[in-house]
Amino acid sequence: MFLRNRHNLWFRLFIVLAAMSLFVLGYQWGNQYQRRGSEPPRISGVLVRPPVKLMDLRLMDPFDQVIEWEDLTEDWALLAFGDLAQAEGQRAVQRLIDVYNRVADQGELRKGLRLLLIMTPDRPHLARDFARLSPALHLVRAAPPETAKLRDLTGQTGEDALTLFVLAPNAHLVALFPEFEDSASMATDLKSLVAAAPALLPATP
Repeated sequence: MFLRNRHNLWFRLFIVLAAMSLFVLGYQWGNQYQRRGSEPPRISGVLVRPPVKLMDLRLMDPFDQVIEWEDLTEDWALLAFGDLAQAEGQRAVQRLIDVYNRVADQGELRKGLRLLLIMTPDRPHLARDFARLSPALHLVRAAPPETAKLRDLTGQTGEDALTLFVLAPNAHLVALFPEFEDSASMATDLKSLVAAAPALLPATP
């Protein structure tokens, strides 16, 4: 009887120690994983840290219909500024569409992604033609003071710059794609940003 109880005691101690070891290892692994997951992604573009919450805008489409800013920015979006009558504005549209086409393998992202061009100045007839290029493309205008304020918030200073601005859900500016970055790199960056969204965006209260 005495030997049997001693063996049972050692067995129970072994189980307790093994359980404690697994707990400690799991805790350490979890912390390391959490730290890795909270690191910002490495991208070819420019990461905006911390993200900038952009203001609401009153937008109009080429048919003079009001477009809700919240509807355009509730999911991921790419934003650009441009004059559709100029080569730079047309190239900005092409850059937006190129990125959109290169994330075709990301079904959820592509479904929600919006392409926004703030027209400077308004070109309704051209906008109606360009809008046929993609269902995700929104060519809109805002009042000049609002457009100027949005430019200041994004750091957009040149009329003809081709920079694309990456908006995470709820209009958080999280990255910039400079005009020299090609469409393949921009698409790769966008996928990385989406994957790292929990680490990029402020916690929801």
